[in-house]
Amino acid sequence: MKTSGGPLYRLVAWVLIVSLLATACATRNVPPIGAGGQPFRPESDERAMWAKAEKEEEALLKKAKVHSDPLLEEYLGQIGDRLMPEHVRTAGGPGLKFGVISDPTLNAFAMPNGKIYVHTGLLSRLDNEAQLATIIGHEMTHVTHRHALRFQRDAQTKQILYTIAAIGLSIGVAAAAGSRAKSGDPVGAAVISQTANAVLGLGLQLAAIASITGYGRDLEREADGQGMDMLVKAGYDPKQAPKVFELLKSEAGDRGALETFFFGTHPRLQERIDSTKELIATRYASAAARPDVTKDTEDFAMRMRTVVRENAALDIKAGRYELAQRQLDRVLALTPRDPVANVYYGDLHRLQAQRSRNLNDRAVQTREALARYERAAELDPKLPDPFRQMGLLYYQQKEPERAKVAFEKYLALKPDAPDARRIKEYILELDR
Repeated sequence: MKTSGGPLYRLVAWVLIVSLLATACATRNVPPIGAGGQPFRPESDERAMWAKAEKEEEALLKKAKVHSDPLLEEYLGQIGDRLMPEHVRTAGGPGLKFGVISDPTLNAFAMPNGKIYVHTGLLSRLDNEAQLATIIGHEMTHVTHRHALRFQRDAQTKQILYTIAAIGLSIGVAAAAGSRAKSGDPVGAAVISQTANAVLGLGLQLAAIASITGYGRDLEREADGQGMDMLVKAGYDPKQAPKVFELLKSEAGDRGALETFFFGTHPRLQERIDSTKELIATRYASAAARPDVTKDTEDFAMRMRTVVRENAALDIKAGRYELAQRQLDRVLALTPRDPVANVYYGDLHRLQAQRSRNLNDRAVQTREALARYERAAELDPKLPDPFRQMGLLYYQQKEPERAKVAFEKYLALKPDAPDARRIKEYILELDR
């Protein structure tokens, strides 16, 4: 969608959105699910909102890239089931379902119909299951306390939802992404191009509020508090809650305005750090002191392994090399014989070599890349990718025989590769 408006207009629009969201007061006549022990019966406008949410999800998932892992989704569901208060469970309501989006940005969001999405970027930054439960508890509260309905029924926030947000946010993101790209910084545009551009480009209003702007200070604070209560009652270590927000805050400054903008669902991280620490010191002091609380499980490490690995590949493409290296080291410490992780490590060194202006450093990085690809091929001789990458490196280094052997091995393993025609052209050039 083409947009217009100068920098002043965009600034005014964005400031207006933020200020209105901060001061908006959601209506208080929407009780949480299970309040007073009553069975849950959605109201007509709520059912309509669920139907709209399903349509938005369908549109979003055609554009956003899904990280498909049934075992991971089941694991997230198990944590959600552990966190679910019994009075909410017995009252009924929208069943929780979890999905993971391949996106290196730090985000998670809940649609009003009970579907909770977590980005691989956020999952890959967490250290343990208690931290993951903190995120899930926050998003679950948006569903169980019907925040989308409360937000929509308020006249002021409804105006934001259906007018300024749909237009102003798309203008702001498009302008910011274009500015970063034009200034020679493609990273900023890349990290927001996938999910955020899908949400804004398709005009997905419910998804935009859930994943970008949030529900305003009051409801976000309520989600933090109720999520913390779920965490403690489920037996998780409450001391991990402020550590989540500290982790996100420590990275926010290095990610630029675009990532901060996209992470608008969870503003005021310092406020959250302070409030969760205060709760630990007061209301949950005894729980924090208990030795039998759950901090981590073996399932967390195993289920996060491929998430961390695949997110490292996204960070490599975005030029976040140090971050990607830490993720790959984490994966290889757990499974040192992972061939795919070694391919990604090779890609990391190869791209660093290409960008290096120092000849010695370029040579070192190239050798490291070749060593990683060779290791990957050794670990899994039927994996085609390392042979392709080795062929390209040997070709660039003017080693025709080795390049030809690698390319031919790649085509033998993957004859229907999308770049097969191009690789065959390289082989013809090598046969001169």
